[in-house]
Amino acid sequence: MKRDVILSLFATCAIVGGIYVDKGTPYKQGLLKVGQITLSETIVGSPLHTIAFFPLENGDYPVVIFLGGLNTYVLSELYTVVLSSIASHGFFVFGVDYQFPVYDERMQTQKYGKQDIDKFFKQLTWLENYFRNRTESTPVFNSTGLLCHSSGCDVSVKMIKEKRNLFKSTAFLEPFTADVDSPIKNGMPALMYGTQLSEEGLKCAIPGFDYNKLYDIWSCPRIAMNVADFGHCDILDPAGWEMCHVTHFCKTTNDTHLTEYRQFVQGVTSAFFISTLQGLTKDISYVTTSNLIPLKLLELKSDINC
Repeated sequence: MKRDVILSLFATCAIVGGIYVDKGTPYKQGLLKVGQITLSETIVGSPLHTIAFFPLENGDYPVVIFLGGLNTYVLSELYTVVLSSIASHGFFVFGVDYQFPVYDERMQTQKYGKQDIDKFFKQLTWLENYFRNRTESTPVFNSTGLLCHSSGCDVSVKMIKEKRNLFKSTAFLEPFTADVDSPIKNGMPALMYGTQLSEEGLKCAIPGFDYNKLYDIWSCPRIAMNVADFGHCDILDPAGWEMCHVTHFCKTTNDTHLTEYRQFVQGVTSAFFISTLQGLTKDISYVTTSNLIPLKLLELKSDINC
């Protein structure tokens, strides 16, 4: 009975029709071959530097907008392993960079942490226009999810509060946001994902502003998990991870299980968006049922029986 209620709930939150539906196991690589292009201001007039990952097979695919860490100053090119793997499950994934290139002086002059949120909305409109009849595959922008990492999630929260109607669901990966003073009751399905090492040592996810706090202020439907033994930078591509690891900027695991971990992150994220954007509602069980989740968890909770 409970499972039927869950599937019914997520069916009402997903758009279905001609949209591609991935029916494989989300924790494995998707079946679709993925293309990648970089959209820059100098070459194509893109308002914000963006990397696009998309299926090469003809079809209609939901959209995922990704915002990187450090308030979107960690470039999308450091997340390509995870983002391209998500795309292989049938999504157009756009990694949007607020500034490119990034350097300290520019971050200071641009008032780090005080981004002009409207620039992200303008970029979304630009992407919709640019990709009209440009690729064999077609992005379906009225089925868009929002994905973020670390303090890029502070920007995500602001975007959702300002224009909730643009997004069907959202996933927060190891989030930090200072925007936690008031409840968020908008009915948007949300996944809050934390890791053990993020809140150890030099905390790159801060208790009271993290995945648990977002879960507390969010309304149903909501899901939270905390993964054991991994840390804040372990999601990054090898070059980004190495830089974080040697500087001890955030606490990291060793490098023996990083390939497995990145595959896990894309699997959790893909399962959530397959359920909420593609409409295969049963896939939410890959996020809510512990024996279907292949890594050790310190916490798993959900409130989706709204």
